[in-house]
Amino acid sequence: MLIYLEKTLSLIQYNNAIVCLSFIENGDWYKNQCSEADRYRILELLQVPRFLAGQTCMSLNGYFGCRSSVEAGSSRILKGLTTWFRILTKKILQAEEELTYGANDYIWHEMGFFTQWSGTNSARVLCIGTPQSARIKLAGILARSPPPELRDPFAMLYPLLDEVITECDDDIWRITKEVRKIEKAWELPNHKPTFEILNNLARHVRHMVEVVSVAAETFQCLASQQHMNFTRLSGSILETSRIQAEEYLVFQIQMIKSLGRRAQATSERLDGEIHLAYNILASTDNQIMKSVALLTMIFLPATFIATLFSTTFFSFAEDGWLASNAFWIYWVVVIPLTIAVVLVWRFWLGASRSIRSKLVLHTSK
Repeated sequence: MLIYLEKTLSLIQYNNAIVCLSFIENGDWYKNQCSEADRYRILELLQVPRFLAGQTCMSLNGYFGCRSSVEAGSSRILKGLTTWFRILTKKILQAEEELTYGANDYIWHEMGFFTQWSGTNSARVLCIGTPQSARIKLAGILARSPPPELRDPFAMLYPLLDEVITECDDDIWRITKEVRKIEKAWELPNHKPTFEILNNLARHVRHMVEVVSVAAETFQCLASQQHMNFTRLSGSILETSRIQAEEYLVFQIQMIKSLGRRAQATSERLDGEIHLAYNILASTDNQIMKSVALLTMIFLPATFIATLFSTTFFSFAEDGWLASNAFWIYWVVVIPLTIAVVLVWRFWLGASRSIRSKLVLHTSK
């Protein structure tokens, strides 16, 4: 296992070597091929709870937690902080991307972030399941940026959260563009979307609405913990740095919430397309039923006349045809029977409506 880790672990170190970001980009390997004991061997270096290595946390759609260390005595100044949180996102793949990622037309990024801050001495961050593009972008950002304010325990999280927002934005736009294709497909004569396509895309949209809403809650938890951190740090961090950090995290929260609104709007647009498809199908069925009814009406008069004259009330001979004197019996039987059938149908229709109304009323209660 250690040899495999050395091949899949990517490192970024800051100029002064007191900040270290580590990446395990193969999240599927970490989740499905590593045992719980192996996962904990990776995480225990950051002093996180063992429970995080279990299958329960590996299956959650998001979480946030932390563990603080304070100085002894009455000051209770924060001297160390370990945090962990998980954010998911789902990417719809293009045709050329499916060859890279496998047979599925989508890929999950189950991103876990584990940080350990020890004052101004060191800050370590382990990122699991993040896209390779995030590591590449972060390497460039950190190389161009001034040294971080390490007196802020979350100093290394802000650029990471930017990449999370960027990834969520790209994934939601991919789904939105697919929904737009469906909206435009109705204008083409022979390119109507199938219910299989609509249902599959609806599943992706629901997943994105879920995980982005959970991500927004995680961001809110980070903001609450950030406020607690600054309270415990007292005057050890500059007021300007503290205010700017709080303002930037609020900005990031607003962005992730905006993405959630866009995902929800995309879901509602897709629901409209599904309803349209059902209405078109119902309209087509209605036209077919009308055609069947029209054919029935065309042949019904001829069928009635042929049936009537084929009864024993009429007889045909070479010298003409004769009608029975008892022909009135036919009408005496047919007319009351027809009225009875209509009345039974009306009664059955009214009873069905009454039962449905009671069921709806009971369900609403």
